[in-house]
Amino acid sequence: MEKLMIVNCAADTSMHEGVPQRFADSEVLADSVEKAYEAGACIAHIHAPPTNYEAWASHSKAIRDRCGVMLQYGISTQTVEQRKEVVKNHPEMMSVAVGAHNMAFIARDVMMLHPREELAEMMRLCKDYNVKPEFEVFTLGETWMIDDLLQKGLVEPPILMTCFFGRPGGAWSPPSLSEFLHRVSNLPADSVYIASATGPTHIHMQTMAVMHGGHARVGTEDEPYLHPGELGDNADHVARIARIAGEMGREIASVDEAKAMIGIA
Repeated sequence: MEKLMIVNCAADTSMHEGVPQRFADSEVLADSVEKAYEAGACIAHIHAPPTNYEAWASHSKAIRDRCGVMLQYGISTQTVEQRKEVVKNHPEMMSVAVGAHNMAFIARDVMMLHPREELAEMMRLCKDYNVKPEFEVFTLGETWMIDDLLQKGLVEPPILMTCFFGRPGGAWSPPSLSEFLHRVSNLPADSVYIASATGPTHIHMQTMAVMHGGHARVGTEDEPYLHPGELGDNADHVARIARIAGEMGREIASVDEAKAMIGIA
């Protein structure tokens, strides 16, 4: 079995009522990411306001000044034009939602469509800047859109995707073991999947990914609680899944090993 890639999701905690929002400052974010990297994370999934291009650049520089983690821009709610600005920072990856972006946050709901024409333009943008697309998959049907891109020659394997479970909103799917097995057993060939879960069963879903040959995304954006009522920082979440993987005999991937797995030069 491949080594385990751990994605640390340190963007914010905007889905969680009563949890402090503390990653708007680049140095605060970079400090949390650095600690998560030292605990075993090889990818940092980060955010900034869509049109605050200075914040994207500042976050990226602050993290890169501290450690060698790969950057994954969580920009699936940005327009193509907005992405053209932030991609100039040369992240290793950027998120691409392949279905309707239907999410419920504390202060607002997000409703965006991502038609095939937009996805095709995003793939061309990724190719121009040598950025790996990370597809966000909330339901099994969305993999049809990825297959469409493959058939058109707009994306090349290995396909990197994050499978979401329990996210609030119209894209919700149950964070259950039966849903996990259904989803991952029907993924396209030559795909590398990462499990992300929100809610008290999140550690069960991530452990299933460790057992099933997938990879794990953990951190304060997806699920800030280690256990109900017990908040954990990003390094705490990374250390826990790394410890679980170690107990199961699965090693943790370094940045260079992760790059080889997902086809990043």
